[in-house]
Amino acid sequence: MPDKRAIWIDLDNSPHVPLFVPIIRHYRKRGIEVVLTARDHSQTIELLDLARLQNTYAVIGRHHGAGKLAKVGGTLSRAIELASLIRRGSLRPAVAVSHGSRSMVLAAKLLRIPVVSMYDYEFTETNIFNRFSDVIIVPDVIPEETLAEIGLPKNKRRKYAGIKEELYVNSFTPTPNFRRDLLAEFGNGDAQDSVLAVLRPAASTANYHSKRSEVLLDDVLQFLTSTPNVITVIVSRTGEQRAELNEKLANIPAARERTILLEKSVNGLDLAFAADLLISGGGTMNREAALLGVPVYSIFAGRQGALDRTMEANGRIVFIRDARDLSKIRLERREPATAASLTDRVERFVIDEIDSFL
Repeated sequence: MPDKRAIWIDLDNSPHVPLFVPIIRHYRKRGIEVVLTARDHSQTIELLDLARLQNTYAVIGRHHGAGKLAKVGGTLSRAIELASLIRRGSLRPAVAVSHGSRSMVLAAKLLRIPVVSMYDYEFTETNIFNRFSDVIIVPDVIPEETLAEIGLPKNKRRKYAGIKEELYVNSFTPTPNFRRDLLAEFGNGDAQDSVLAVLRPAASTANYHSKRSEVLLDDVLQFLTSTPNVITVIVSRTGEQRAELNEKLANIPAARERTILLEKSVNGLDLAFAADLLISGGGTMNREAALLGVPVYSIFAGRQGALDRTMEANGRIVFIRDARDLSKIRLERREPATAASLTDRVERFVIDEIDSFL
């Protein structure tokens, strides 16, 4: 029988760490066991350690590459490893929870553990989630007809107001002097008056990746490095992507003095809060920065989801779709960020859905 006082949370990508840290702490504070598993991909493990969760999680699996066959094989092999780990453990969780972990969904169904899944981009591959999850939590801006088209059964839908990043941004407290210390650590301590741009490339291994994002990345790099008073902090997703970026930067004469390619993970909210602007090919950092009141520009070139469409219409994100749009990017210092007025509504919604299985 499931242990009614235990849940299982799987983190298979770096954005899932800040998202679930408040949930993990909430349940552990209540005395409910949290079985925590993580995939060694992107900065997931580093971020877990930054969140002081060392020795509380099991590392299971890694990324197997961008090819479809490699993805399928990696998903299945990790599902088997996860199922084996949970089967051998002393606890049988009452519910399994993730934001888009296909391996967990398969493993949990194999073990007959109820599954709560979350996703906020409707054009990723959702078949596994829609078929095998018991509950799927999505933002309410995704239209009902779209959810029907992608095969999400109506009885599984749980729609929340807002965006998932509210769950943890609402409790964010900036680290004092983060910007000053960041620039000083990388030898740019005298550049405190420069414009600080944060650049996050697209996820090149994601199933929804578009090659057009890479063209836009090159255009943005040239644009930023050609402006003398701009320092660009680049946040790569993987070691392979970091190596590719190093090659690109080696061919840009001004890059040495005007770019910082991070070699280790930092707190993403601190970095966004310190920036004068943020440019990203993904979604999470864009939404985090928008919630913190930072100007945001997206170079995501895949099919636009309802969340991005809504935020663009509301003026919270500016999309850069080709080189002509670079003129929309304002390279200037800004006043200290004024974060949006946030509540714990998303956190309470997610916890209520999990609690229904406890």
